[in-house]
Amino acid sequence: MKTGSKALLTGTGLIAAFAIFFAVNIIANQGLRDTRIDLTEARLYTLSDGTRNVLKAIPEPITLRFFFSDKLAGNAPQLRQYGARVRELLERYAALSNGMLRLEVIDPEPFTEAEDRAVQAGLQGINLPGGQLYFGLVASNTLDQQQTIPFFQAEKEQFLEYDLTKLIYALSNPKKPTVGILGSLPLEYGPGGMMAAMRGQSQPYLILDQIKQFFVVKMLDATKPEEIDDKLSVLILAHPKDLSAQAQYAVDQFVLKGGRLIVFADPYSETMAAMPNPMTGQPMPPGADQSSLLPDLFKAWGIEVVPGKFVADLALAQRVQTGRSGPAAVVDYIPWLAIPGDRLSQEDVVTADLTQINAASMGAIRKLDGAAVTLTPLISSSNQAMLMDTNDLQGDPNPQVLAEKFKPTGETYTLAARISGPAKTAFPNGAPAVEKKDGEKPAEQKPAAAQVMESTKPINVLLVTDADLLDDRFWVRSQQMFGQNLYVPIAANADFLVNAIDNMSGSGDLIGLRSRGRSQRPFELIDNMRRQAEQQFLARQKALEQKLEATQKQLADLQSKTQEQSNALLSAEQQAAMDAFRDDLLNTRRELRGVQRELNRDIEGLQLLVKFINIGLMPLLAALVAVGLAIAWRRRRIRRALEG
Repeated sequence: MKTGSKALLTGTGLIAAFAIFFAVNIIANQGLRDTRIDLTEARLYTLSDGTRNVLKAIPEPITLRFFFSDKLAGNAPQLRQYGARVRELLERYAALSNGMLRLEVIDPEPFTEAEDRAVQAGLQGINLPGGQLYFGLVASNTLDQQQTIPFFQAEKEQFLEYDLTKLIYALSNPKKPTVGILGSLPLEYGPGGMMAAMRGQSQPYLILDQIKQFFVVKMLDATKPEEIDDKLSVLILAHPKDLSAQAQYAVDQFVLKGGRLIVFADPYSETMAAMPNPMTGQPMPPGADQSSLLPDLFKAWGIEVVPGKFVADLALAQRVQTGRSGPAAVVDYIPWLAIPGDRLSQEDVVTADLTQINAASMGAIRKLDGAAVTLTPLISSSNQAMLMDTNDLQGDPNPQVLAEKFKPTGETYTLAARISGPAKTAFPNGAPAVEKKDGEKPAEQKPAAAQVMESTKPINVLLVTDADLLDDRFWVRSQQMFGQNLYVPIAANADFLVNAIDNMSGSGDLIGLRSRGRSQRPFELIDNMRRQAEQQFLARQKALEQKLEATQKQLADLQSKTQEQSNALLSAEQQAAMDAFRDDLLNTRRELRGVQRELNRDIEGLQLLVKFINIGLMPLLAALVAVGLAIAWRRRRIRRALEG
């Protein structure tokens, strides 16, 4: 073949290669736009089925305005990285919404109209060199209703998908959820009960006002179980003591039909025990049953709350003042718990951001053998806990006597949990008959709906084994300022309830969203080795400090003796001893500094090694592989040329 022909073929081949390359890219860009491969351990970039269902069900267009100060973020690399993560996720949402989500990305540079829009929308900025950095979202629907995320906090990255999906769901379903409340705890009357409220001596519980700020609240009558219907977004049972069979049947059917239920069931309600009898106005008699467990319903759902027992926990016990024997003293009261954030589930949106919940005489939830439901703990005790008899709480219990009976089992107890999964009715023989009083005319009955014998979808129940945490005295304090009462929360009890209602009132897709991991992951190997090295360092440091302290004491004792003998000259032995102590002191200090330098040197060396492996070694290996392949290809080409 002539040289010109070869050149022509070579040029034609290059042109064809470039044409094929661009064609493949265009086809891939158009046809594979939504195709992604997520290789992250926590599946960070794979949207849940619940999110996809919410996006498909958007009825009207929603505008998302993502405010991110991209230029200023150059001074904060971690924020810049997280900003890219949020933007990519929003773009993914828009791509899957069938055109119902319109995304606008806005860089609110300082002293611009875009910054004014961010401020007007209520977004929060942080001070950085060069101005305020904004990193938030403003979403609006066609009814001009608006939802905002003032600032995307990297600490909440595991709930990023939940927060975005919840925001879109709220704009797609703008009507406020209706919450029905049923139970013996008189939330609408306060601790004095209905009679005291009518006399102006009692006010509604503050937690009820918190709920009314976000939801439509309907107080239900236990004698009218027909009020429990599908018009309720969420049903709350607040200490359901002595709930009639008809009311329990209504709750049973509500749950099996897909209704969302929050139960505050109590093995012993201290609030109700201290409340006057609504009929006589006198205190409740000692020994009266103050439990509100629903054993038949719970058994049908595959769980139980241990009857007659409460969880005592020394590690979580609240400090109370007592003066039973001798002067007043502050002691640990093991029935009352101050539950910190590390005993609340960090994987569930209801409890993840809460700092502390205060409760009294909580019960223990257990899953029954063979139950098909899933029990997911939300609140747990420490392992310094045990089950104690609720009879010990009757009357005026003595904290010291309870402490003497306390013997921790080492077991961790579940105090609140989600219950989800298949369930059957607690009334397999049909609806219970309506009881009629003597001489009462039978009321006109509406045709009964067909009984649901088992759930067609997983049930959604959130169970808390304490009703006292709804009482004001456990989570809020009153302060006088300028002649007015100000209420200051001391625990997150109200936030817990609002979070629970907010989550349970959403769609089933929203409730089922799982928390995700973080895109920014630390070097766990370095952190673990750092902790081990620090523990070793602290042990050696403590030993050296003790030696240093003993040497200083011996030197001080010797110096004090010589001062008492100031008129006499120091003996050679005394002078030698003092010199030895001073040398030992200097050597100990030198060794202590050496231990500190050794710790820092080991950690820095480990960091350099890991960084080299992650940053330098892998590219080097890739380059060596590429060079090896190139050499092999060249040798093969030369061999073919020689053979030809």
